[in-house]
Amino acid sequence: MLDHIYLLCAFGFFVLVIWAIGLQWKRRSLYVAAAKMKGPSALPFIGNAMLFMCKNEKILMKIYTLIKMYTPGPIRFWLGPLLLIVVTEPKHLEKIMHSSKFSNKFSGIYRFPKIFLGEGLISGNGPHMKPDRKVILKMFDLNFVAGTMDVLHKHVELCLNNIEKKVDAGTFDIYPLIHFCLVDYIKEVVLGCSERTQLSGMLEFDELMSDGYELAFTRMAKPWQHIDFLFNLTPLGRKQEYIRKILRDKGQKMMEVAFKKGNLNNCSNDFHAVIDSMAQFSEEHPNFFTEERFVDHILTLYAAAEDTISGAAGFFAICMGMYPEYQERAAEEIREIFGDSPRPITAEDCTKSKFLTMCIKEILRLYPIGPILARECTEDFQLDEWIIPKGAAVVIPAFNIQRDPRFWEKPNSFYPEHFLPEAEAKRPYYAYVPFSVGSRGCVGKIMAKYVLKVIACYMLQRFKFEADGTSETLKIRMDISVRPINGWQVRVKKRVWK
Repeated sequence: MLDHIYLLCAFGFFVLVIWAIGLQWKRRSLYVAAAKMKGPSALPFIGNAMLFMCKNEKILMKIYTLIKMYTPGPIRFWLGPLLLIVVTEPKHLEKIMHSSKFSNKFSGIYRFPKIFLGEGLISGNGPHMKPDRKVILKMFDLNFVAGTMDVLHKHVELCLNNIEKKVDAGTFDIYPLIHFCLVDYIKEVVLGCSERTQLSGMLEFDELMSDGYELAFTRMAKPWQHIDFLFNLTPLGRKQEYIRKILRDKGQKMMEVAFKKGNLNNCSNDFHAVIDSMAQFSEEHPNFFTEERFVDHILTLYAAAEDTISGAAGFFAICMGMYPEYQERAAEEIREIFGDSPRPITAEDCTKSKFLTMCIKEILRLYPIGPILARECTEDFQLDEWIIPKGAAVVIPAFNIQRDPRFWEKPNSFYPEHFLPEAEAKRPYYAYVPFSVGSRGCVGKIMAKYVLKVIACYMLQRFKFEADGTSETLKIRMDISVRPINGWQVRVKKRVWK
């Protein structure tokens, strides 16, 4: 009997070895390509996963430091069985972003936000992506943004009144006040709902959306949480399912309401919410969006807008507070445009504020909305003397590229002069990618830029900000976006024009 057990174990071990050899052979192109690239030593099976066995708040700077050690690239990392090839050269990035072989998001990583957002523009892949993106992109043009200005003014005015209550009240975290404002604005112009988060507080939907960012990032960075059937047995797995159900149910209900509204010409608003435009398009082209993909897109558009713009506006307040000389320069420019008394800001006004634009560009350089992006290589690709093999992920570390001393005079400092025309002319175009680039670039970047300018103008018209430290000493982390570890801490004073 014992002999049979030994024989069975030996046979099982033999089968396992044969399977492992076969798997290695099938993946040989990955190993051959990786061997010709620089990168940290990797262990069998787990690769470089041990490097990321730390708290989430430390992962961003750990990645930044590791990539700096091996720049210029390409640089290879193994995240468990996943081959990640990090590209830090703008000339390489340009070739990759213009190739159809990299039009897919890397499913090995983006499958985690896909749990919540499905086949939306952030996490989706497949033949539907290009036509879907083309339709949705038209809904976020400059005319749409200009049409939402009155809605933005309404919500920002309430936000400013809430900030005014903090004048001379000491240090506080400004992010919740800005975030609640942006939640209300994005819900109204994207989802078609008028909710007063600034008055009543966050709903469960909004809180779970934030929890979803953190959970998805945790699974992205930690390969031992990639195995679904094991993860689903854990408390985090049960939380993931709860978040998914609430978000998807809410998205389904919002879609049903949009279809019930009927003809958009009957709307009293000067603009049509994106969800209503999508509903009208769906009625005119009934086979274009499935119901599930419709929900995927509206959840993605909301998630991609409300949190990221809020964070950038919060960083603007911090940097203005840390660098008062730049704050005063931006405020004086705003005074020249608007005079001493605040008035409603138009889309045309936003084009006049040259220095303020430089400041916002610098915010997005230091704290990019997408600090790390990943695309899947669908066919072998020759990149100079290297081959990027099919199945590998190309990682674009915007956070590193936008702080690379080869391209930036003061890489870790808040220095708006980086965006003087003569400085921009000397720099490679792909050294600055705050909204991603290529066929999967951000569809909402026009809206993000204008909303940030409007909020910045209003804030500097009414307030002076103070903040401790510098951009070099500010401790930051990331989940889907970049955040300060200790919150967006500022002090506010009333602005009095001299």
